[in-house]
Amino acid sequence: MTGTRVVEVKQRLDGRVERFDCELVERDRTRAVILFRIERPVFGLREAPLDSYGVFWRRRPYGCYHIVRPADGSPVVTRFDVVRDVELDAPGEVRYVDLLLDLRVERGAARWEDEAELAAAMRAGRIDASDHARVQRARRVLERGHVRITAEVRRLLRALGRLSG
Repeated sequence: MTGTRVVEVKQRLDGRVERFDCELVERDRTRAVILFRIERPVFGLREAPLDSYGVFWRRRPYGCYHIVRPADGSPVVTRFDVVRDVELDAPGEVRYVDLLLDLRVERGAARWEDEAELAAAMRAGRIDASDHARVQRARRVLERGHVRITAEVRRLLRALGRLSG
């Protein structure tokens, strides 16, 4: 399974779909771990190359991107995206719907991103009551637990032989 190509399919609320060619690191019934190699500075990052490990859980209201330097596995940034409808069973794909709100954790500081975009989507009716409740639940979980979840992801990546130490 390791080394198999997989496409991360991110569906936006406005109907746009983004696709990212990745490597499947591990997949089971409850989660998938994928690797996207960042070859040039993008996504507000100032350096490259970097390895972005995406972890998606079937039942959690968020996905996690843990971005590290490939040479030594040192962390650069961890970002949590609030999501729904995570699909892990599609052959060659990991799919989800992005609910806009992200938590970016860098050098120990956490900040929410895309709150204005989320508010605009709510005003436009693209976020229904169920999605709004999911966003609020994810916000509470991540505000209290992002440090613990990041440590969980790092332990997982070490167990999969992707990080040392």
